[in-house]
Amino acid sequence: LAPPFNRNDTMPTKTEWVVAIVLPLHVTFLAWYMLSSSEPDNITPSYLKLWCFYFVLDATYGHLFHTLLLIPARWIARHLPGALVPSSDEEIKLVEQEESSNDTSLEWPSADAIAKLPSDWVVSMDTPDKEEKISGDGDEGSNNAPKLIKKKRSKSKNNKKPNSSQQCKNTLSDQKPSAATKNIAHQPYYLNHVRGSTRIRQASQRIGAAMGSILASYMICHLSASKITLEDVGLTLPSSYILVVQDLAWGFSIGSSIVSIIFIMEVWLGWIKIVGFFQTVVPNESFAINFLWDVLFHVGVSINEEVMLRGWMFTLGCRGILAMALDWFEDSSNAATFSIIASIILQSSLFSFLHLHSPGSSYVSLLNLFLGGIAASINVMVTGGSLWLGIGWHFGWNIFMGHVLGRSTSGIPMSCACTDVIPRPKSPHKKCVENYHGGTFGPEQGVLAPLAYVIGIILVICVCGFDEMIVWRDGLVSSHTDSP
Repeated sequence: LAPPFNRNDTMPTKTEWVVAIVLPLHVTFLAWYMLSSSEPDNITPSYLKLWCFYFVLDATYGHLFHTLLLIPARWIARHLPGALVPSSDEEIKLVEQEESSNDTSLEWPSADAIAKLPSDWVVSMDTPDKEEKISGDGDEGSNNAPKLIKKKRSKSKNNKKPNSSQQCKNTLSDQKPSAATKNIAHQPYYLNHVRGSTRIRQASQRIGAAMGSILASYMICHLSASKITLEDVGLTLPSSYILVVQDLAWGFSIGSSIVSIIFIMEVWLGWIKIVGFFQTVVPNESFAINFLWDVLFHVGVSINEEVMLRGWMFTLGCRGILAMALDWFEDSSNAATFSIIASIILQSSLFSFLHLHSPGSSYVSLLNLFLGGIAASINVMVTGGSLWLGIGWHFGWNIFMGHVLGRSTSGIPMSCACTDVIPRPKSPHKKCVENYHGGTFGPEQGVLAPLAYVIGIILVICVCGFDEMIVWRDGLVSSHTDSP
């Protein structure tokens, strides 16, 4: 039976409500006060000030929407099959579960999946690798991890089913981070997993962030006296919405295609093995429902990151840097080129830095993502400053990599996949290929990622050409040189 509705199990605390509502109101008033004062026509607006206010509004509005969406998300999560959600009385455990990148209580891969692997791919699930040895306090830290894993394995063989509340309590006690579990570098087979009941709450955070990005863009454009419009940050809405759908479709097709190329090459080279199709990590969960949460999660990620990084950081950055560069260069065309290159470097660096603490990240993943930021900037330029193709690319890349083809996307956990795969683990008998397939972080840390980005750039240019990029660049120059 579904658990009865308990208002206290879904509602945020009073402190969370105060922060979520009062803080956006104060920041909005401050933005109106600082940005609404009219500036002389011959004075260039402070683009840095605009971007700073956008960033703060984006964070506060995103938190507000997440707080609102978390209420229905928690209620739905408790009614999903296979759900294990602590009550709000256990706030620390509840938040830890919602922020988890890997649920250590889940048994993955299954015995059936391991049986499909070559013998030299099978590694012990009870003993961590040398790199995963615990560096905690004394003997207790060095022995906890194997015991914890063995306990979970033995539980999976126990046919006695406790009641739902006791099951939730036992499982969540396994999830509680200890000195041992915090220091385990990665799973033996790399991929991170969570329950569908956790995934929906993580999706609510990403959708809330996307809604915050859009509302912050709208408010800055309407509160500011600097004549910045939504079109200036790439949120163009042409008279025909077919053009928007067309850009989204092309972006999705290109992003998913280049990920598929990586996947085919990884299978062909023997770096990953396909062990099943259309499976959930928790057997009694619904694949369709879990996949829906993954779609919503990556829709939110795509909109939030593209609007913030490519919309405000890149396109508005081009305008701001150009305003300064006109004093440094005699030729306005050279100043425009400098501003575009500088903005690409800035937004690509920030895009890479945002993934610094993602599970399994390294300097290789940061370098690859920097190249991904360059590709995303080109998406904006060849479409005349529009974000729609980039949003489609971003979503197609993420959803195909993580949940259609079953590979890790920047270490993001999954609850289901259309194609269930296992990357080749470390083995004393074979050469380690973690640096090739990307390990826990996934293909974005692998050796094939740069090739995929280059192929994607070529495909985008073949589809869009350079005409709109030239018009956009000329418009960038004229927006400053034609002003009195």
